[in-house]
Amino acid sequence: MQRNPAQLKKSVRSTRAAIARSIRVVPIDGDGTKPDFCDACWRLLRRLDIFLGGRSEQWRSDGRQKLKVMVLWRYNQLDPFKGTKPRFENIEVPGLSFHRAKGLEANYTILLDVSEGDYGVPSQIEDDELLNLVMPRPETFEYAEERRLFYVALTRASRGVFLLTNAREPSRYIREHSEIAGDDLRFETVDGELLRQCPACRAGHLVDRTGPSNRRFLGGSQFPNCEHTAPLK
Repeated sequence: MQRNPAQLKKSVRSTRAAIARSIRVVPIDGDGTKPDFCDACWRLLRRLDIFLGGRSEQWRSDGRQKLKVMVLWRYNQLDPFKGTKPRFENIEVPGLSFHRAKGLEANYTILLDVSEGDYGVPSQIEDDELLNLVMPRPETFEYAEERRLFYVALTRASRGVFLLTNAREPSRYIREHSEIAGDDLRFETVDGELLRQCPACRAGHLVDRTGPSNRRFLGGSQFPNCEHTAPLK
């Protein structure tokens, strides 16, 4: 937020102890097409329901029957529930747009399509010249309102947040978070397997590749934009 020079400077301190690796980046591969964030969301919710159910003695002691996992999206076309309320044994799952989530809180949040693109995060529609004509005072910092909106969505969770992103086009905000959080940012699959973050671009992850003479090595998922390689151990 404070990369915007027009933003008021604040020092934010949480009243709760920090949870290690509470921000998790989950790259979703679309195999040449747009990733299916709806399917990935449902898989992640089922995983969380099972995981949290296995640790229910830790959070049911204060009388709660379910933990809240809020699913958030930038545009309603990403709604994975299509107006129906999902039901799980151990988690309550409301689904909302970023705008409607302001002022709300959940134990965990899942943010859909935190990727580059017109309908991603930041939405590149926001800086359309026609929109700036009707705004009282156009923003001078790129995607300033989108940055504020993403901050609102990111800070709804008290325990952890999952950023589901297009594996080929991760949002610029993922790299920025990596620069701030360092090793506290975890890359993982939708099923929870650890992914090795690319140390060069910091927005992608390392994948097994095969080069000339069938030599196997690790390469960045953002190739050719990132040409980082590493030996396969």
